[in-house]
Amino acid sequence: MRRRRISRREREARQRRLLVWGMTIAGALVALVLIGGIVNEYVIKPRTVLASVGGTEIRRRDYWKVRAMDLFDQANQYQQFAQFVGPDQQQQYLQLAQQAQQDFGNVWGNTDVDETTLQKMIDDQVYLQNLDQLGLELTDAEVATYALNQFAPAEAPLAPPSPSPTLIPARAEWATQTAVANETPSPAPTSASLPPPPGNTAVSGAAAIGSPVASPAGTATAATPVASPAASPVATPNAEQARATAEAGYTQFREGVFEQAHMSRADYERLIARPRAAREKVAASLATQVGQSAEQVHAAHILVETRDLAQEIFNQVNAPGADFRQIAAQQSTDDGTAPNGGDLGWFAREEMVPPFADAAFTLTPGEISEPVETQFGWHIIQLLEHDPDRALTDQQIEAIEQARTERWLADRTAETRISSDIEPTPTPGAEAFQPPAEAPPTPTPAATPAPPAEMLIPPAVGTPAAG
Repeated sequence: MRRRRISRREREARQRRLLVWGMTIAGALVALVLIGGIVNEYVIKPRTVLASVGGTEIRRRDYWKVRAMDLFDQANQYQQFAQFVGPDQQQQYLQLAQQAQQDFGNVWGNTDVDETTLQKMIDDQVYLQNLDQLGLELTDAEVATYALNQFAPAEAPLAPPSPSPTLIPARAEWATQTAVANETPSPAPTSASLPPPPGNTAVSGAAAIGSPVASPAGTATAATPVASPAASPVATPNAEQARATAEAGYTQFREGVFEQAHMSRADYERLIARPRAAREKVAASLATQVGQSAEQVHAAHILVETRDLAQEIFNQVNAPGADFRQIAAQQSTDDGTAPNGGDLGWFAREEMVPPFADAAFTLTPGEISEPVETQFGWHIIQLLEHDPDRALTDQQIEAIEQARTERWLADRTAETRISSDIEPTPTPGAEAFQPPAEAPPTPTPAATPAPPAEMLIPPAVGTPAAG
């Protein structure tokens, strides 16, 4: 059979149809890619679940908002620190503030996850979900007041703190002695020697981010006038004035920060203010359970890395005529107590990790423990004194309150069903052994006397002399 001859017109028509179909398919594929990218960027990625805590999901869009606020706070803190250090450190803090500022602008859409921020969000949920275990609740009105109170004058808070308990005699005497000591005039310290006080007028983190607003910690802006020392004391604002000040500060903060953090007022109260208020409620509730006195011991210790070395030192300190203090100064790896012969001062059971406390509180004065293992290494403990009911200092009470809060969080975390890409570690172990609050201060080594001028080696020609 003879093949039908295809005309030129038919061939061109077929080619046009194929071209149209090809372009249509290519256009459809491009559209699908674009739509897929948009869906991924604006739907899938923000809704990705980073962790689940007791059935509550932590999605990436909420993580972005919390991470942005964390970076805002970091920039604010670094800016404050820079005001109270020397020129070298000041430059370092300003660079850190600048880095936090840059990261702040790059959070939204980023798939990186900062473990510290995510872990904090996990802990926040543990706090919120377990308030009822302490008989606590947190209303929306309380959360709104908490958010606003961060901008209220320090001397006129919108939510007054709980009244302090009546001091026991020993603590009342300490308070009187402290008040008398504070009345004694002393030379004014230089600004470089001062730590950043709460509420100090310093450049805020918002200024670092590029928005001239107050930080949520109540820090004033750089433009805030600072009263001179000779100025008359300012009268404490009344409740109406305090609320007006707080409203103005909160409004300025929202206008300067929320848009950049992709956050609404409801987001801020849900993700920032509510968890912070819950944490404070839990800490305050647990603090009421801490008394003003407790059983305490006065002990010393030697810390080493291995069991074999600990056993060897245990034999040394128990040898006739051995000096525990001298051996501690020579052998202990605890730089904070070794110069004092291992002296830990007085401490309550809750100030120390359980294995150490269990060993120390079973000893009698003068007795030395067998080697005891903790996460810091191996300890040999010598008990010096024991008091069944000794008054606690403010520092000890604070340490015990913090220990109870950390233990409560760890217990609740262990009971909560948590799934996450990171391991839940609400109370990571300290990197080094921390002496208790009442440990004697480490002696300051005596300054090495300068050698006579004739013993100094002159600098080489052309080399600048050391300043």
